[in-house]
Amino acid sequence: MRRYLFLPMVVAVALAIALITRVAPYGGDSTGYSFNEARKVLIAIASEPRPVGSVGHAKAHDWLVARLTALGLDVHTQVGVGVRQADFDNRRKGAVSVSPYQNIVAVIPGRDRAKKAVLLMAHYDSVLGANGAADNASGVSAVLETARILVNGPTPARDVIFLLTDAEEVGLVGAQEFFDKHTLAPRVGAVVNVEARGSRGRAIMFQTSPKNGELIQLWAKHAVQPTGNSLANNVYQLLPNDTDLSVPLKKGVTGINAAFINRLKDYHMPSDRLDNIDMHAVKHLGNFALTTTTALANAELLPAPASEAAYFDFFGLFVVRYPMWFGWILLAIGFGLLFTAKVERLGVRWRQALGGTLGVLALTVTVGLVSHVFSSYAYGNGIIQLRERINEMGPALWLFVALASSSVLLVRPREAMWTGSVILMLITAVVTQIWMPGASWLFDWGGLIGALLLNLAARSGWQSSAVIWVSAITGGLWGALLLTGVIITYDTVAPMTPAPVALIIPFAITLIGPVIMGFGNLTYARHFGAVLFSMAWLGAAWLIFDPSFSDQNPKPGDLFHYSDRVNGKNYWATSSTSRELPDGPVTEIIPPGFESYKWTAVPAPPADVALPEVKIDEQREKIVISMISKAAPRLMNFSIKPTLTLSNVRVNGKAINMRPGQPARIGWRAETPDAKLMFEFDRKAPGKLTIDYLYAVAKLPPGAPPMGGPDTDWTRFNGTRVVRGSINLSYGMSSPPE
Repeated sequence: MRRYLFLPMVVAVALAIALITRVAPYGGDSTGYSFNEARKVLIAIASEPRPVGSVGHAKAHDWLVARLTALGLDVHTQVGVGVRQADFDNRRKGAVSVSPYQNIVAVIPGRDRAKKAVLLMAHYDSVLGANGAADNASGVSAVLETARILVNGPTPARDVIFLLTDAEEVGLVGAQEFFDKHTLAPRVGAVVNVEARGSRGRAIMFQTSPKNGELIQLWAKHAVQPTGNSLANNVYQLLPNDTDLSVPLKKGVTGINAAFINRLKDYHMPSDRLDNIDMHAVKHLGNFALTTTTALANAELLPAPASEAAYFDFFGLFVVRYPMWFGWILLAIGFGLLFTAKVERLGVRWRQALGGTLGVLALTVTVGLVSHVFSSYAYGNGIIQLRERINEMGPALWLFVALASSSVLLVRPREAMWTGSVILMLITAVVTQIWMPGASWLFDWGGLIGALLLNLAARSGWQSSAVIWVSAITGGLWGALLLTGVIITYDTVAPMTPAPVALIIPFAITLIGPVIMGFGNLTYARHFGAVLFSMAWLGAAWLIFDPSFSDQNPKPGDLFHYSDRVNGKNYWATSSTSRELPDGPVTEIIPPGFESYKWTAVPAPPADVALPEVKIDEQREKIVISMISKAAPRLMNFSIKPTLTLSNVRVNGKAINMRPGQPARIGWRAETPDAKLMFEFDRKAPGKLTIDYLYAVAKLPPGAPPMGGPDTDWTRFNGTRVVRGSINLSYGMSSPPE
């Protein structure tokens, strides 16, 4: 009976450890963090949505200023209309966001005010349609709790600046304006940022500035129940995501970032409410902010650029950390153990082992591809389609885990495949050490453990008690760390692909190969794998056919009226599927100039919309194009394509970059009246501009079909009238004015 139970027990223990580690910890009370004080912040600012320009936003701003003032801090606001240009990547394409903002700034003077200051930062605006209890009232509460505790404690060694940024959700505008213009910005030597992407889980330290060896040392030494690893840091750098920390990092400022990320279905959704947030997650995030900021504030010297660190937390107990180059030493030891293992005693020749390597690689790639293709089919290929299915993404994780696990049992690996898996693990470690060194620790140690087991098995036999127990204990513990990393990675990248879950296959064979092989010798082992495989696909069928919406997790609405002023056609349109639309011939719309949008539509009657006023002012030395909306636009985007290369281009007074031959993409990102965009450039040779625009204002026209559900940031056009048009302007044809 023990032979039947041993593998399930090892897997069950590893799963239990991984799941427990995923949950926000209880305890951590020694810091002075107060649940009651944090809850007051959430109640005060997260009882209604607070996008820029809303009533809820104004209430939150006033309450936060009053609260920081009551703590005895020097408080002021930085107010204006801000401009930020995004990166020139495939997603953002250098788009320029313009929005009003009201940053809130408070300072605790330090003992030595000549020293570089520490800045603790969180944004207080929310997205449309969400109360933002997690994103980011939780971060705001972390800032206020840190301020409350520090102001009542010993004076810190250096100034501590508390920055509550505005307009983060519309393009990091508030953070950009602070670090570009505020008089305190040049004094900042280190930044701590706190965020949320979900409503549950541990606060994961997921991003740092480069050359982070000393910064990791400081964080790890002072953290309470630390959670974070260099794999998450590397993965985040590859994703098309930004937080406010992106702004100071681009300016070379030392920085560190944390967020809790579990239950992605609450991210930017109406379910991001007070009654749906885990306060222990809020506390863990608060303790990260408090301990890290306090450590930086009292450090004799702020962390200097040092050797990049590989690091991981050991189930929240402590942080293992070492320089990246030490990974090569681990690899050398792993390869040494592999090559000194007399695998022929296991009945394996090296040629067979290489065949096993290819077999494990093929199995892993196949399961990864199947997972990716299935998720694309089930979720759809657009962000709105994903939001319609996101309620199932948590349970879907275990579908992919079952698929990967069952494939191992169906294959029934033997000694050659086990040896080949160890070889694959070490080869992968070399690749990650070169290409993605932050992830190398997982493969370095995995390969080393596998090679050690292989060496031991070659001496005493893979069925020996020593090999079985060492494999179960070390492999089980490292497997739990792997599962923790897989779950975090899945939570992060599942909107794009669940394929990383397939990493379970080589790690399982490498780390607990002897236990799996012992189970595989049993008569009904393959039958068990077939049952698990069938359960995975039964779960897949449920995932496809059951949308599982509820009052707690409503289906987002996504219906709007679309007028194309170029061809004179009008539509009822949706970013989702034709299920949202009334009866009629269905067509696909991709508005020229805004190719990132893709809509399904049916014919509709015309609707009145007062369009923005576009003017051209030809001055002696420059040309100024103004675009003004008296109404509060849900969206006001312009794509400006010149016939000639423009110089000294500015948007609302701020210089921006324009790539030759590429349009300038600018947009007003706040639903506030009197929105005004100013596009100017040097007056030189005569030329022409083509201005494509996309303009949306709230309220459907009379007689509209019913909307499918509530507004969300993901369905920003829901319940609006959207107009697409194009304007051609000529300039410089007449003599310049005197």
